[in-house]
Amino acid sequence: MPLDAPFRLGPFIVNVHGRLEPGDPGQFPGFHVAWRGCPVHARLDATGGSAAAPANLILSAVVGRVSSTAGGDAARNRERRSATLGALQALARSAADTLQLRLLPDHRIAVDASRPVALPAAASDLLTQVTCFLLDLGPYLDLLGEADVAVESVGAAASSAAGTAKI
Repeated sequence: MPLDAPFRLGPFIVNVHGRLEPGDPGQFPGFHVAWRGCPVHARLDATGGSAAAPANLILSAVVGRVSSTAGGDAARNRERRSATLGALQALARSAADTLQLRLLPDHRIAVDASRPVALPAAASDLLTQVTCFLLDLGPYLDLLGEADVAVESVGAAASSAAGTAKI
């Protein structure tokens, strides 16, 4: 039985060619995945969405946390903090033009990217961009692991919403 296109599929409008566009450009949903224990958030900013101004797929991953110098073994904390900041400086120097590193107020380390996507988009186009971002994270996770930086676990990220994490 053929489907009458265009039709609504959740938050999407699917056209006659099976390509997706936001049902409401002002409220395009995002989604979360986990990659090597890191929470990754993706959302489409469809304010452009034309051939002249493509939409942007906004991607962000929390890849670790800079340890605090307060509490516990102060010397060890300073050593770990110094190693982490050194690794971050090395990452910033070697970061691809498409990636941006941020140190969040609660000491978490985020890697962000924005990738253009023409709308309407095939689901495979969106998945390809997300997959490329996840693969780009690999070397950063490896380097931070060598610096003994704890990766933010998905469970911890879900239990401490932005702005509520204890530091």
